[in-house]
Amino acid sequence: MQAKDLKPGMRVECQQGVAEVIEVDKAHNTAIIENMSDHKRININCNDLEDQPQLHTGCDLYY
Repeated sequence: MQAKDLKPGMRVECQQGVAEVIEVDKAHNTAIIENMSDHKRININCNDLEDQPQLHTGCDLYY
């Protein structure tokens, strides 16, 4: 993905698993994400993130 496609609160998938976007740095094409399983925050290149539309905020309310 590209930084321009990300926004805070979005859920994405990366090598570490499912994460929530906390902050996006468009100038450096990086984002701070929080892992949903252990709540650790890391700075990651946006190219390493994959959009997963099924992970949108509130999707757990349907199941």
